[in-house]
Amino acid sequence: MRLPRLFLALVLVIPSLTARAQQVPADSVKADSSRVVEMSPIVVTATRSEKALEDVAVPTTVVLAETMQMQGAVRLSDVLVTVPGLALFDDHGTGLQVQGFAPDYTLILLDGEPVIGRTAGTLDLNRLTVQGLDRVEIVRGPSSSLYGSEALAGVVNLITAPAAEGFRSALGGRFGSFGTTDFTAEVEAGRERAGARLLFNRYASAGYDLTPASFGTTSPAFTDWTADWRSRFALSDRVLLRLGARATVEDQEGAFALSADGTEVRYDDEGRRVDWSLHPEARIRLSDRLRLTTTLYGARYRTETRYRRQRDGVLTYEDDFDQYYLKAETQLDALWNGRHLTSLGGGAVQERLGGDRYGPDADGERPAANQTYAFAQHEWLPLRLVEVSASARFDAHSDYAARLTPKIALLVHPADNLRFRLSVGSGFKAPAFRQFYLAFTNAAAGYSVFGATRVQEGVAQLQAEGVIDHLFFDPATLEEIRAESSVAVNIGGSIEPFPRLAFSVNAFHNNVRDLIETQPIARKTNGQFVFGYFNLARIYTRGIETDATIRAIAGRRSRLDIILGYQFLQARDREVVEALETGTVFGRNPSGREYRLGPGDYGGMFGRSPHTATFRTVYAHTPFGLTASVRGRWRSRYGYRDLDGNALANRDDEFVAPYAVFDATVTKTVPALGPADAEIQLGVDNVLDITRPTLVPSLPGRRLYAALRLTL
Repeated sequence: MRLPRLFLALVLVIPSLTARAQQVPADSVKADSSRVVEMSPIVVTATRSEKALEDVAVPTTVVLAETMQMQGAVRLSDVLVTVPGLALFDDHGTGLQVQGFAPDYTLILLDGEPVIGRTAGTLDLNRLTVQGLDRVEIVRGPSSSLYGSEALAGVVNLITAPAAEGFRSALGGRFGSFGTTDFTAEVEAGRERAGARLLFNRYASAGYDLTPASFGTTSPAFTDWTADWRSRFALSDRVLLRLGARATVEDQEGAFALSADGTEVRYDDEGRRVDWSLHPEARIRLSDRLRLTTTLYGARYRTETRYRRQRDGVLTYEDDFDQYYLKAETQLDALWNGRHLTSLGGGAVQERLGGDRYGPDADGERPAANQTYAFAQHEWLPLRLVEVSASARFDAHSDYAARLTPKIALLVHPADNLRFRLSVGSGFKAPAFRQFYLAFTNAAAGYSVFGATRVQEGVAQLQAEGVIDHLFFDPATLEEIRAESSVAVNIGGSIEPFPRLAFSVNAFHNNVRDLIETQPIARKTNGQFVFGYFNLARIYTRGIETDATIRAIAGRRSRLDIILGYQFLQARDREVVEALETGTVFGRNPSGREYRLGPGDYGGMFGRSPHTATFRTVYAHTPFGLTASVRGRWRSRYGYRDLDGNALANRDDEFVAPYAVFDATVTKTVPALGPADAEIQLGVDNVLDITRPTLVPSLPGRRLYAALRLTL
């Protein structure tokens, strides 16, 4: 039977063979050129074990290295912006929105381990280079049953390419608008039992300014350095050791102005980010049906921010942040027979924080958290055409109540070209460190924000200083904040009705409760507020994701693929919907006149477009070594501000207008250019020169670039 053999071949294979198999991109295997779906890629994120993409029961997308290179992608944001159903979210960096959830609900992994360092919940995708990656796997829907917190919306896993056999080196350079450059040097060497790869990347920009009439920069100048090491060593046919290490350093320089008593004061903004990670792993084949994987992971993320007044160079503001993350985990995979596969695992995590906003408590202790967890998953084939996967995870944490998150998924494939998928599961998101430990007062604006463990001592200190005018709540009576939780359903399928056409659809519904929000606790004598964190909101997100792939030309010499994607999304606060239905919410037009709002006036949660679409064409001419790609993305209007004081987006001037962005690249491969093969690429991002200076500052206008890559 096909699927049991797949389990044997891909889940419990000899680890050294697994390492070698991952070196070859899935679509590099020769396949029938008349078919849209060629060789299904192997994915590991959806089930924590190797499985063909077409046999995964949860919504999963894979972007291969070849696709990233053809699109001219240099950072992770360049890759994800073209994936149907995903949207980028600009708030303290460029984050990812999955099924309508904010960026802090999606877990970002590097070779299966979490990337740390979020600002206000956003992990900036521009931090991560795509150089050296084999593929990016995107899993939609709650994955807390395998990965715990932060995976409530989904998981994005960056899989690096291990060292291949033989020797290879590569040099790449790219020059573009706004002084943007990207340089990569890579060398790898290996044999059957051992190999190593070392990569250096430098990414820099002079920044840009979309509002020249006012002082300052829209995006600061920066220089980012990344060093990445991957190695493997087979002690025997049964034991494989791996080591991954990465370090990045980024320096930023910008400028801004503030008005004080009608006088403009100009400042220089200087920032530095340093982060590193170390990831040793051992895979042991205990028998033909048992495999043990043990991993250790350590990471550190540190930022420094300095503001200097330009007229005299005086340092007026400084802020430091420091985060440590340590993790140990073991996983056992057991194949009972051709129809049953069980995975059991567990681990421990320790995190520590430091910095100006996360100072020691009254006992002098720095913020720290400890976590232990255990998970289990069982996959079985009750029938030849049916696969069932059930998983659950138990998390015990030092700062919040223990959580159990189960999930079950079903895959039915009545024919080779037809698959139905159903998954039902729960997810949770632990309170972020800022929601527990933040102690911050904005000296310029005058407001204060305290995390749940700092609110009592913080308010007491402000009272002692005589700056509290009125208490709305007694901090001593506040309940402990709880983890947010969700229940989600995903149902869909895929079909290839003709050899040159493939279509997939997925409908989703996520119901979330105990959403953590900020609320005022007290009013200061300056009229500003003291804020704390509370479990308040109940929200839901629901919608439909579809995509279609059409192979318009399928010949030996040339190929033309057209890929279309669309998402319909509703993301709403249940309490707002109930208030609108009872007629207790009012709006105010620009002239100040009030009017009653109904459910049809609600624009949904801020930053969510009801409609998004993607378009991508790829043309390849093999004899000429030529590849051309045109990509487009469109999103309907979405709310971004509240002008009439009702905390909703309901007026037209509270929305960002719809817009579309198109990109294009042309790549020419020149074999045997001296001692090296060369690849030349020309590209244009944002062909139509779309800008939204104040609303979408991440759109800098049209950008041109040229790139050259040499492989020795």
